[in-house]
Amino acid sequence: MDRKVIIIGSGPAGLAAAVSVRRAGLHPLILERMPDHSMKLLASGGGRCNFSNREDPESFMRKFGRNGQFMRDALRFAPREFLLDFLRSEQVEPELTDDFYYFPASGKARDVANAFLHASGAEIRTGMEAVSIGISAGKVDGVTLADGEFLSSEAVILAAGGTAWAGLGSEAGLNLARRAGHTIVSPLPAVAPLNLKEEWPKRLAGVTLPNAKLRLKAGREPQVTQGSLLFTHDGLSGFPALDLAGEAAAQCEKQGSAELTLTVRADLCASDWQKILDQARQSSGSSLVRTVLSDFMPKSLAEVFTDLSGCREVKTAVLSAAARQQLIRLLDGMKLNVTSAGPLAKAMVMRGGVSLKEVDPADLSSRLVDGLYFAGEILDLAGPCGGYNMQWAFSSGFLAGHSAAIHSNSKLKGKSS
Repeated sequence: MDRKVIIIGSGPAGLAAAVSVRRAGLHPLILERMPDHSMKLLASGGGRCNFSNREDPESFMRKFGRNGQFMRDALRFAPREFLLDFLRSEQVEPELTDDFYYFPASGKARDVANAFLHASGAEIRTGMEAVSIGISAGKVDGVTLADGEFLSSEAVILAAGGTAWAGLGSEAGLNLARRAGHTIVSPLPAVAPLNLKEEWPKRLAGVTLPNAKLRLKAGREPQVTQGSLLFTHDGLSGFPALDLAGEAAAQCEKQGSAELTLTVRADLCASDWQKILDQARQSSGSSLVRTVLSDFMPKSLAEVFTDLSGCREVKTAVLSAAARQQLIRLLDGMKLNVTSAGPLAKAMVMRGGVSLKEVDPADLSSRLVDGLYFAGEILDLAGPCGGYNMQWAFSSGFLAGHSAAIHSNSKLKGKSS
């Protein structure tokens, strides 16, 4: 079988592209700069690989922000059901966790990788870094490797990922796209910890809030996340913080900071806290306010809130109206200032990448170079954690591989006629 499609990158997008290329009757060659293939995929989800979720397509796209609509064609071509059926056909049984997240039932990311490798039959050359994409008369004609070897091909799929994840991410793919004439939107960390200006959260490093809520000011409609939140030495981590990192990082780059509101108990509002304090005044007026709050949050956090509202050593029976209202305001929504997210080395996903304006969403082809296609994280799209980015990588890979194969087959027919 003649080699006609080169895929740069062996992550989920590259592997999915290889399956589509093989199904079209062509031979996929995967070039991977790392010493082994599929390393990001194998590390995802702590080695378990949360590859998708039950989000409906419209909500799924909204989770990627203003660029989300770009994904429509890829999600239609290879939706979640397509991915689930594919894995089952390769004897990898999907398992639904918390009625939302999909993992392989075996709990092994390697089973997912092996399914794609088996179905694609791809030739994988590891330790091979592509340094440029050959372009002649506006058309792809191959790839040049770091050792000077030139590999001819009429279609190239750039699925080399981004700069996130220390030791696994790289600018190599972005550099290839840039050399091919594409605009690169500045890479920023997404799915990453949030760094705060305030000092008091850093005193709580290691403390976890089981059900906190974060609200990030973002234009007309704020972004709101909820779940288990972790205080760190620099600020906040855990799913609620990670999910807001991309937008927060973009705001910080543009205006220097981002405005965040923390609600320590998502299940309690201002009126609930009012009742709690009123009941404590009546039933245990001699108890310190911070002692009462400790029944609803970690003791160290209760001390912080009473410090900030000036009632650390005050008993509930003598808590002034002004201090009470200040305390309730803080409990209902504490204002924080995000100074940055990440850094990229700590991020699981990159925001930014190849500008979507220069890529056709219908087939993920370059609008600038005939025969060049893109898939996965290298494109300027980033979603929250929970299977969103992995599903996008697989869906875009399937579509890019299919499109590149059609392109290559048409070239073959043209040469033979």
